[in-house]
Amino acid sequence: MIVVVSGSLGLATVPGLRERLLRVSHGPGTRLVLDLSGVTSCDALGLGLIIATARRARSYGGSLRLVALSPAAAEALGTSGLIRLLQVLPALDTPARTSATEATSPDLREAA
Repeated sequence: MIVVVSGSLGLATVPGLRERLLRVSHGPGTRLVLDLSGVTSCDALGLGLIIATARRARSYGGSLRLVALSPAAAEALGTSGLIRLLQVLPALDTPARTSATEATSPDLREAA
């Protein structure tokens, strides 16, 4: 499952994204991918949500991968040191992206 995240990842958007991630990441062995290419800012709440999602995925025998980090997401993850603890990939290859289901961004807009 690919979740495309865009805009600010903070106080106003984390609750909606948390609900969406809970719906898509609770199955056994779920492989969740967060595409962070559209993130314009990320605060401590956003980072906390990413860590909680990774822990939840692992507890169900699944995984979380972060792909295509925007400069803002890369800075937040790098400054916090979390980038060393998470699986980060530069990008998704086209076939995987086109065959996967995309979810909504934190502001709950449908991904195109």
